[in-house]
Amino acid sequence: MIAKEVNLRLSLASIKDLPFARELTRVNMREYYARYGLIWQPAAFDAEWPLRESYLIHRASRLTGFLGITVETNYLYVRDIQLIETYRGEGVGTWSMARIAQMAADRRCKRIRLKVFKSNPAIALYRRLGYASVGEETALLWMERVVDKH
Repeated sequence: MIAKEVNLRLSLASIKDLPFARELTRVNMREYYARYGLIWQPAAFDAEWPLRESYLIHRASRLTGFLGITVETNYLYVRDIQLIETYRGEGVGTWSMARIAQMAADRRCKRIRLKVFKSNPAIALYRRLGYASVGEETALLWMERVVDKH
């Protein structure tokens, strides 16, 4: 199923949105952290919040998730893309990644980079969108794609 774009929008997140983003990330990542023997550190998440651009993802009037990015030299780095479980599989992730690609193009970034847990099913989405594996850590794949020129 593809989410209708007219029902989806991004809004800039603020410090008041940090508790929502932190808790959604904790809930979404808990299985991966457990699987790979990692410890969730909310203070580290909070410390990163002001260093990134964060956006809330809305579907109609409902908050469905958030994404966080940073712009580095020549590339946009996807720090987080977190969806509330009930909105997965409805095209919201694909739509969000298209918005990220547009942000990268608008900022003249040459590449988009991200890291993803090796057992995360989102890898299939990223590959379908043209991301390739360019490295790895014990638990993570490093992926990137070239930004389309407009």
